[in-house]
Amino acid sequence: MLQYFSVLLWIIEGFIMFSIVLISFSFLACLINYFLMRKSRLQLQQLANIKQNVKLIDNKIIDGSELVVGDQFFIEEHLQLNCDCLLIKGDVMVNEATLTGETVPIPKQAIKELSNDIYEHTLFEGTKVIKISPYQQNIGLVIRTGYGSMRGQYFRNVLFPPLPSRVFYIQACKFLIILGLIILSIFTLLLIVKYQYMHYSIKLIIVRYLDAITWIIPPALPIFFSLNQTISLLKLKQIDIVGSNPIKTEDSGKIDTICFDKTGTLSTLGLQANDYIPHQDSLLEIMACCHHLTIINSELSGDPLELEMFKLADYDINFDNQKYFKVSKNQKCFQVIKIFEFNSHLQRMSVIVFNELENQYYLFVKGSPEKLIELSNKQYDQSLLIQLQQQTYQGLRVIGLAQKQLMFDQIDLDRNILENQLNFIGLFTLKNNLKNDTSQVIQELLKSNLDLRIISGDNPLTTVHCAYESNLIKNKQNTIILDYDDQQELLLLQDLNQQFQTKTQLDSKLGSQFNFIIIQLELILNRNCDFAITGNLWGYLLSNKVNDISLNQSIDQSYYKQLRQIDEIDIKFINCLNNLVRKTKIFTRMKPNQKKEIVQYLQNQLNKNVMMVGDGANDCSAIAEALVGVSFNSSDASYTSPFSYKKDSIQCVKLILLQGRATKSIIIEIFQYYVLISVLKFTGTALLQFQGMNFGDFQYIYMNYLSSIPVLILLTLSLREDKLTDAIPNDNIFAINNQLQFYNIFILTSFSCLIIFFIVIDNSEPPTLSNPIDSYLKEGPLNSVMMIVNQYYNMIICIILYQSNPFKKPLYLNYSLLSWIVLCLIIAIIVTFNKYTRSWLSIVDIEEEIFRHVDVLVFFIIFCTSALCYFGQSILKLKFPLIKSIQI
Repeated sequence: MLQYFSVLLWIIEGFIMFSIVLISFSFLACLINYFLMRKSRLQLQQLANIKQNVKLIDNKIIDGSELVVGDQFFIEEHLQLNCDCLLIKGDVMVNEATLTGETVPIPKQAIKELSNDIYEHTLFEGTKVIKISPYQQNIGLVIRTGYGSMRGQYFRNVLFPPLPSRVFYIQACKFLIILGLIILSIFTLLLIVKYQYMHYSIKLIIVRYLDAITWIIPPALPIFFSLNQTISLLKLKQIDIVGSNPIKTEDSGKIDTICFDKTGTLSTLGLQANDYIPHQDSLLEIMACCHHLTIINSELSGDPLELEMFKLADYDINFDNQKYFKVSKNQKCFQVIKIFEFNSHLQRMSVIVFNELENQYYLFVKGSPEKLIELSNKQYDQSLLIQLQQQTYQGLRVIGLAQKQLMFDQIDLDRNILENQLNFIGLFTLKNNLKNDTSQVIQELLKSNLDLRIISGDNPLTTVHCAYESNLIKNKQNTIILDYDDQQELLLLQDLNQQFQTKTQLDSKLGSQFNFIIIQLELILNRNCDFAITGNLWGYLLSNKVNDISLNQSIDQSYYKQLRQIDEIDIKFINCLNNLVRKTKIFTRMKPNQKKEIVQYLQNQLNKNVMMVGDGANDCSAIAEALVGVSFNSSDASYTSPFSYKKDSIQCVKLILLQGRATKSIIIEIFQYYVLISVLKFTGTALLQFQGMNFGDFQYIYMNYLSSIPVLILLTLSLREDKLTDAIPNDNIFAINNQLQFYNIFILTSFSCLIIFFIVIDNSEPPTLSNPIDSYLKEGPLNSVMMIVNQYYNMIICIILYQSNPFKKPLYLNYSLLSWIVLCLIIAIIVTFNKYTRSWLSIVDIEEEIFRHVDVLVFFIIFCTSALCYFGQSILKLKFPLIKSIQI
C-alpha cells in the first residue's frame, strides 16, 4: 500500500517518470519472486501428484486421485498409493522411503480386529507396493486422502509453515516510526521558523509532509529482504543443499543450538554384523528365523539389520510354496508359520517356527535386551548382563535373543500372551560406524561455541559412545545416565565412572513423592560431569508436572496454604527441569514425540534457536518443530524438512549456518543502507526547499534506481565466509552497536550536507521564486551540488556499512558490486570535475555559479566526512563487538 501511496503522491508532485520507474521495478521484482516461488511450488506439486489408475472391488477402474474415504480397491504390485488405507485382506510388502527416507521393504498384514495400534496394517500415501501375497486378494480400505493423509500433512507443513519470529521486522518498523517522528518534528520546526516566511502554498506544504513519510519509510524495503532470502536459497542449491522455504535461510543465521539424531546422521545407516554371544547353535537358529526377509527381483531384501543377522547365521532360505519361508542347514530345518512384526512400542519382533527334526514348535524373539530380560523367566546366565554392559559401552548395537517352546494348541494365542516367560539366551551385536567427517565437523561446531545435543532412540551407552567418538563429550567415563524404572517406580543413576554401568537406586519409591525426585536430581546436577537422560525419565517428569490437588474442596485457609506449597513445588520443578535440560547433552531412548518435546522445550523454555538434524525416519515432528530443520535424504523424504542435503555428510550443517549468517548480515546492511540513503535524500531535499528548489525527475531516477538500487541487488550476491566462528549477527535494531553505527553515518553525512549548503548559499545568487511558491525550481547551483553529494554518499555508505569477516568475504571478492561502486564513483568524479559531462543530470557549471574550485572543496569535504565515518565505524566495532552464541 505504501508503494501505491508513494506513486500517487509523486504523480501529484509531477515526478511522472520516477513514478513509472518505481511501479515498473516493483512489478519486475514481484514477477521474479513469483517465478521463483512458482518453480518451487511446481516441483512440490510434481512430488505430491501420483498419477495412476486403481481398480475398485466392483471392477471399476478410476483415477487414483478420485478415491474417497470408504472406497475399497485392489492392491497390486508396483502400485504407488494415492491415499492412506487400511489393509483388510491379504499380505503385502511396501517401500516407505517417501515417508521415512529408508529404502527398506516393510511387511504389512491384513487387520484382524480393531485396535489402537493399526500401524502395521496401514499403507500410507506415497508408499510403493513391491510385493503382494499370491495366494489371496489384497484389498485396501481408504481411510485418509489429500492433506488428511500422513504424506499430505508433510506437504501442508511445507506450504503453511509455522509463523516465523518477526522480531527484527517489528523492531525495524518501530525504528522507522521513531526516526520518522524525529524527522517530521524537525520538519515542522523548520516550517514554523523558515517555510512560512517563504510563502509556500498550503497544497505544497501538505504534499511535502506526505512526501517526507515516503522518504523515511522506504516502500521497496520488503522486496529486497525477500530477494536476499531467495538468492541465498539458490546459493545453497549450488552446493547440493535443497531448500523449500526462503525465510529459513535467514533464520539459520541466528542458530545457537543444534540437535542431532544418531543413526543415519552422525553414524552411517549401514550396519555390520560383529558377533553373537555365547557361541551356541541355538542363537544361530533364532538369527536364521527371526526376521521378515523376502525375495524381490531374485534378490534377498529387507531390513539391513536382519540381512546382516541372517548372513552371519549362514543358513539357506527357501520361499517356494511357503506362506513365509523355510531355513535349513545340515540336517536342521525350520519352517516359519507365523510372524509378529517388529513394534517400536513393544521393542521386539517374534516368529513361530516348526523344527522338523525335533517335531517341535518354538517361539523365537529378538529385540531390546532390556525388554527381553523384563519378559524373561529370570533364569538366564547372569554373565550376559556383564556382556551387555561391555558391548554397549564399546558403542555396539546390541540385539537380545530369546526363545520358548510351544505346544500346538498355543500357536494361535495372542502375542502378548506368548511373549512372556521367555528363555533369554544371548546377544547379537552390530557395528554402526560414524560417518567419515562427523568427528571433524562436530569439532568445528564446538569451536564456534554452538550448543550441541544428541537426541536418539538408541541405547544409552551406545549413544554415549557415539557422542564420545564424535568429540561431543570429552570423557565418556565422566558421564552419568539418568533413567527411570516405571514398574518399580525408581530413579536409576548410572555412573560410567564406575565399572560397566553400575546402577544406583535412590532411596525411596517416587510414585507418591514427586518432590523427592526433584531434590535428588538437584543434588545430582551439582556434579561436574556430562549427563544423559532416557525417554523413560523424560516422560515421567513431564507426566508428573501437574500436581493432583482437588479443586472441589472447600476454599479455606488450608486450601490456600496447599496452593502455595504447590506453587513452590512447581517453581522448584521448573528450575530443576530447566537445569537438567541445560546440562544434558545426550537424550537417549527417545520416541518421535519426545524428540519434538525436547526441541520445543529448548526453544520455548530456554529461549534457544534450535536446528534439528535428522535422517527423516523418526525425526519429522522434531524437524518441523525446530526453527530450522535439516535432512540428509536423497529420496523424496527431502520435502519433510526446510533443508535437505543430497550428500551423506553433516558438512551441510556448517554450510547452512555460514550462509544463514551471511544472509542475516546482508539483511541488516540492506535495512541500514536503504534507510540511510533515503534519509540523506530527504535531508538534501529539505535543504533544497529552503531555496524553493527540489531534485529533478531524472535526478530522482538516477539516485534511486540507476545508482542505489543496483547496490542493494548486488549486495545480495556477497559470498559467505568459509570458517565458522562464535559470532552471530546482532539483528537487534535497538542494540547500542547498531544504533551508534547508524547515527555515526547519519550525523556526519547530514552535517557535511549542511556545511556544503551554507557554502553554496553564501556564495551564489538566490533563485527567483514566485509568490506564493506553488512549484519547485529543479535546476541551479544548490541543486547541482546536492546531486553530486548524493552520488558519492550512495556508494560510500555501502562501503562503510559492508561487514565482511566473520560473516562474509571481503567486498573486493564481490566483483559485480565492487565494479558497480567503482563505476558510479568514476561517474561522480567525472561529473564533479568536467563541466561538459553534466548536462544529462541537469547539473549547472558550479564553478561559474558559485566560485572557482568549489568542486575541489566539495570533494574534499565529502572525502573527510567519509574518512571520519569509516574510522568511526571501525572504532565502534572494536568497542561494541558482535554478539556471541553462548553455550548453555
